[in-house]
Amino acid sequence: MLVYQTEFFGHSTLGLLGLATEDVCYLPVEIEKIQTQKISETLQTKVKKTSLYNSFLIGLFSAANSKYIFVPEIISEIKNLEKEVIKLTGIFTTLGNLILCNDKGCILSPYLAEKKYFFENELKLKTEATTISDLPFPGILATVTNKGGIVHKNCKDAEIEILEKTLGVKFKRLEFYENFPGAEILANSKGLIAPKNLKGQELAEIQEGLKIF
Repeated sequence: MLVYQTEFFGHSTLGLLGLATEDVCYLPVEIEKIQTQKISETLQTKVKKTSLYNSFLIGLFSAANSKYIFVPEIISEIKNLEKEVIKLTGIFTTLGNLILCNDKGCILSPYLAEKKYFFENELKLKTEATTISDLPFPGILATVTNKGGIVHKNCKDAEIEILEKTLGVKFKRLEFYENFPGAEILANSKGLIAPKNLKGQELAEIQEGLKIF
C-alpha cells in the first residue's frame, strides 16, 4: 500500500499532528490502533506515539530528517524520539511551519536565518533561508522527501530553484491542490498519508510530485 487516506480526530491536518521520516513516524498517543498499523505499513516505518509541549500537535512544534529532530527549547518532555534532538533557542516555537528538511538539506524560514551557520557547520546540512510564495513558512507551504517535493501553487521560480538546489530533489508546483501541503501531508520516500477528502486529481499530482507510485 503506497497511499493511505485518513483523518485525525475528524481533521485533515495530518501534517500538523504527525511527523514522518524515513524510519519513524511520530503520532499523537490518541491515534487509533488501526490507523497506526496502516500508517506503519504505508510508510514502512516504525510508529512512535508521543506528545510535544503537552500537545498532540507534533508536526507543528517539530521538524525532522533521518538523523535529527528539531524542537524549540521550551520542550521539556523528550520521549520515544529515537533521534538526535536539536533544541533551537529563540522566540519561535512552531518549527514545523518554519523548517523544511530531508536527509540532503534544510530550508529555513527567514525568521530562522541566523541559524544557517549552525545548521551548515555544526549539523553538516546544506541550508538556505527562503520564503515560499513570498511567505516565511516553508514547512507549511511544501512537503519534501528524499525523492521529491511538492510546493504551493504560488511558489515563485526563484524560490523553487533554491528549494531544489538545497534539498537535492525536483519540486512540483501544485495546480489542483489548493491547501497547504505541509499542514495536511505525511510522506517519506516509500509512502504517502493524505487527507481522505482529497479528490483524485489532487491526489494524483501529489503522488507525481513525491514520486509515490
